[in-house]
Amino acid sequence: MIPTKPSEAMWTDEQWKAIYAEGQDILVAAAAGSGKTAVLIERLIQKVLAPADKRIDVDQLLVVTFTNASAAEMRNRMAEALEKAIAKDPHNQFLRRQLSLIGKAQISTLHSFCLAICRQYAYMIDLDPGFRIASQDEVALLRDDVLAQVLERAYGEKEETLTREEVYRLVDSFTSDRSDQQIEKLIEQLYEMSRVQPDPYAWLRTLPDAYHLADDVTVDDLPFVQELKKSIEHTLIAAHKSLQEMQRFAIAEFGLTAYAPVAAEEEAFVRVALEKMQHGTWQDLYDHMQKANWVRMPTVKKADNADEYAKKVAKDNRDRAKDLVKTIKETFFVRSPEHLVKEIRDMKPIIETLVKLTVAYSEAFKQAKLERGLVDFSDLEHYALEILTEKQQDGLTASAVALDFQVRFKEVLVDEYQDVNMLQETILQLVKSGGEADGNLFMVGDVKQSIVRP
Repeated sequence: MIPTKPSEAMWTDEQWKAIYAEGQDILVAAAAGSGKTAVLIERLIQKVLAPADKRIDVDQLLVVTFTNASAAEMRNRMAEALEKAIAKDPHNQFLRRQLSLIGKAQISTLHSFCLAICRQYAYMIDLDPGFRIASQDEVALLRDDVLAQVLERAYGEKEETLTREEVYRLVDSFTSDRSDQQIEKLIEQLYEMSRVQPDPYAWLRTLPDAYHLADDVTVDDLPFVQELKKSIEHTLIAAHKSLQEMQRFAIAEFGLTAYAPVAAEEEAFVRVALEKMQHGTWQDLYDHMQKANWVRMPTVKKADNADEYAKKVAKDNRDRAKDLVKTIKETFFVRSPEHLVKEIRDMKPIIETLVKLTVAYSEAFKQAKLERGLVDFSDLEHYALEILTEKQQDGLTASAVALDFQVRFKEVLVDEYQDVNMLQETILQLVKSGGEADGNLFMVGDVKQSIVRP
């Protein structure tokens, strides 16, 4: 039951409900500056200050933030609330106990939570209990060394899963004759993307599947094309608006009637392109874009007494539209749709090679860190996941450690939930209890502020 909101309460009805609602997983989605974090802080305070039959010890809450500063603020706010409550009820032993527990409360970044798990349970996995967190510079140098060694082995045909021909084909596809720096960048980017997945190797090995296309597949059938079309559509809309603005000035009043035929023709071209993008096929738009023809702007005669400001605005808008359409054509419509599909098919073995190199690099980098007793932040999450799960015939399931956390934490609260990646989400699901309909997970976030990459 949600208590009645006092008339003097500073909270809106929606915020009040978010503070006290319970019985299921709850996601509070709201824009920046709407007080989401304040709601979360008030909720955890009220969990501790609740009546005796509902109150929770502060160390029975898991509160996850994304910065140490946010975690410190939450601790301070909780301590201030407890001190005020104790001032009103000096003999309340429960409140005094909570104040003594505040330093032990699990209010921290997810990395800090994972670090605590790894410190306590390092003996359960292949991890030196005396590990230390590597500095950014240390990690960067080690990564460069390991990547150079992996590529050297690949070129020398010493990687068991790769042939020299496969490596050279990959290199020829992405680099110049002078340097293989682009390959290094691709491997590192792919490695980083894989590390936010619960099973990086499984995710990596699925990537080539996207390049396996049936014989009757067209560009419109590709899974990413709809999002691509939206991006192109937005660009075409911007170009169309610029040409409409040009038309607004291509009139006798400004002495620019010479611009009118060109403006009308180009506005019509972009308008048709938009229609084909919205209602036609990729082939339709490809055929139309081949007709793009930006003629030289007509000369405005002195006798027309053209308004120089209007002339500049008209030309600027036309140039803007021209650049936008030219970029679309040169980026997406140089090759025919059939050629694009063929190129994707041809990329499958090349992507397979890139994946094999990335896996080899990942393994070598992991081993290099183990030998030195080092971990990075990504390692902390993956080692924590390893501790929180155990393998069964039908996949991974919660380990005894995870089940203990589920009993210990009466509620799991997550700030900036929009920034949680798939690996972190998996960890949270392992330490929370119940399902969506009866769970104890409370999240606040704003999808428009998300920094998570797929």
